[in-house]
Amino acid sequence: MNEPAVSAKEFVKCQISDLAFNECVRAGLQSAIPQLAMGVPSLGLLKMDPLRVSKLGIDQGTPSIKLSLNFKDLDIINMRSLIIKKAIYDPVNYSMLIESEAQKPIILQGLYEMNGQILVLPIIGNGRCKISLENFKLAGKLKMTHALKNGTIFLVIQDLSWKFTTSRININFDNLFNGNKVLGDHMNIFLNENWRELFDEMQSAFEQALSSAFIGIIQQFLNQVPLNQIFNH
Repeated sequence: MNEPAVSAKEFVKCQISDLAFNECVRAGLQSAIPQLAMGVPSLGLLKMDPLRVSKLGIDQGTPSIKLSLNFKDLDIINMRSLIIKKAIYDPVNYSMLIESEAQKPIILQGLYEMNGQILVLPIIGNGRCKISLENFKLAGKLKMTHALKNGTIFLVIQDLSWKFTTSRININFDNLFNGNKVLGDHMNIFLNENWRELFDEMQSAFEQALSSAFIGIIQQFLNQVPLNQIFNH
């Protein structure tokens, strides 16, 4: 937290003693999504729709899937369509529960490189990819602590754990098998036909990888905005 605190007047501030506090938190987060999607220059925050993740790596090792999958310059699209269904903040333990769902498919597209085995079939490739998650729902818990800087309290993330669900995943990897179009097309068909098995096997690893990326983004905001500009006691 080397940067000076800046004003968060663009965002709703909730009174902890208010009986409708958690509804205020939910509504405040919802109202903040369009602003965060466009970016907040005054807080040094880049736009979050599309959200650019420079690097994201997944290493999976199970009997069904043995895979090294690395993404580069991955754009996450349609985050602005998230609807916050529930938000509960615990001011004693500095934790927050959030449930949300997306009105549009969440799309991940960028560059990939992978090598391994999926459901007994070998797979190798590098190039562009697009993954679309339909009816995306997310439930997460953010665990934080507080730190004092120049007499002002800031929140510091300790852990972000979440689970997401989807009714369908559409997958396309370009340039599989060194550009062999026939093998690549068949593999993409296979991946889409077996998306549920892939999701069940790789969900935990994917969630952990995304969690690491999002912690940095959320902490960037918390580094700029002191606790008393987020909540009133």
